[in-house]
Amino acid sequence: MNNKPKKKKKVKRHLNPIIYKIMVFLFIVLTVFTFGYTIIKEVFTLYQLIPFILVSIVYTVIILLVVNSKLRHWIKNIFMILTIIVMIVESLFCIYGTKAFDLLNKITDTGYRVETYGVYVNVNSHYDDIKDLSGKTITYLHMENEKDNQTALDKFDKDVNLEYTLDSKDNLEDLITYISESKTDAIFMSKSYEDIVKEEYEENYNNLKLIYSFDIVNYVKAETSNKDVTKDTFTVYISGIDTSGKVGSKARTDVNILLSINPKTHQVLMVNTPRDYYVPLKTSNKSDKLTHSGIYGLEESIGTLENLYDVDIDYYVRINFTSFMKIINALGGIEVDVSKSFCEQDSKRNFDNQICLKKGKQKLNGEQALAYARHRKTLAKGDMSRGENQMDILEAIMKKAMSPAILKGYNNIINSLIGNVITNMSGDTMISFAKKQLSKNTEWNFTSISADGVSQVKPCYSLGNAKASVVVPNEDSINSIKIAIQNIYNDKSNLLENTETTTTTSSTTRKK
Repeated sequence: MNNKPKKKKKVKRHLNPIIYKIMVFLFIVLTVFTFGYTIIKEVFTLYQLIPFILVSIVYTVIILLVVNSKLRHWIKNIFMILTIIVMIVESLFCIYGTKAFDLLNKITDTGYRVETYGVYVNVNSHYDDIKDLSGKTITYLHMENEKDNQTALDKFDKDVNLEYTLDSKDNLEDLITYISESKTDAIFMSKSYEDIVKEEYEENYNNLKLIYSFDIVNYVKAETSNKDVTKDTFTVYISGIDTSGKVGSKARTDVNILLSINPKTHQVLMVNTPRDYYVPLKTSNKSDKLTHSGIYGLEESIGTLENLYDVDIDYYVRINFTSFMKIINALGGIEVDVSKSFCEQDSKRNFDNQICLKKGKQKLNGEQALAYARHRKTLAKGDMSRGENQMDILEAIMKKAMSPAILKGYNNIINSLIGNVITNMSGDTMISFAKKQLSKNTEWNFTSISADGVSQVKPCYSLGNAKASVVVPNEDSINSIKIAIQNIYNDKSNLLENTETTTTTSSTTRKK
């Protein structure tokens, strides 16, 4: 009698066939959603998606045949694993694609403008709190247009409930001298004037102490263009501010560059206008430095430049100049041909930790690029040469942004824009322009030209007509820029055709 225990047969466990069918159903739904999302968001055109759609259809047919066949289960499992991998990729594409669009829309200008006003006293005074000025005299700068000042003073009165005597001065120099010499107890002015005071009256600036401030928020409708940026020539205003605070705040514009871009001829015209250019302001038609137009709002700078060059500005990009380091670092650095060896203070304006660069082509990180964009003291033409360096940096950024290199770490790049950039260009418009460049890997021709002029001392509207050093425009230079702008809109290959190529205009043509 055989008492040996019987061996138990191994029970092969297989996935329930219904699970395979559920997985296939989910795959089909997700694939259809992904293609629909891609087409609606115009990430790719339907024509570009045809090969992928065909592959997806073929794979779907195969997976359906496999699931409903009598093939071994391990073969079915392999196909299920492949299907799961594809579904994960599709999910990530939709998730990160949605995030990218959301982030880009966060830099679209909301139209809200912030202006900060402050009450300043002499640094040597005993006033430390706004209540200390009860019964005292507060002096402000009287301008022809009192609307903004009156609105601010009304809010100040409402917020502090303070009894005081209000006085005024007709120009900024008198106002600053008054407080510096303690001829008034305090002064009232927009904080956007701080940098002007520091530049024009540095010694007196050091005598100021801020004891109270508040914000006034206004809404300005952010106008935008209806141009098709993949076909139509358009112009973008790059406005750079070199101050702390929100990028939407009113502030001097230290960078004023116009980019005219022709997608058909693949031409980019970069026009630099010196910050001290002596121009009529749009609203008042009074002459002032271009940089001072920014204290009346971004729209004032745009209108002033439109009048100067007879061009419609379709889009604007405003960037906090100190924060663009993050953008350059997110891009992995940029290639720039440094025009001259120099040393400059670091991003925190610390001379003990200088940034020094040697002349020649090299890769710059954000800190180095900022130093190159700021430096002007040792340059032959000062601020005009600095503007040309800024165009070099902008060109390097654009070349990298227009190349497939931007796909590497694009999420970090978009994150670096949040809070540091505002624009009236929608996320969809940016994506559609970038998509076309990446799909065609277009070679662009860059032409840069700088407005020129002569340094003089002239009265400035924002200073209450007090005099300051300015750059009086050279008319030949202005006319050359106008012609170059017309040339790019007329699809000319040589943007400098019929322009005055004299020593008063710096013009270079560079090919990517």
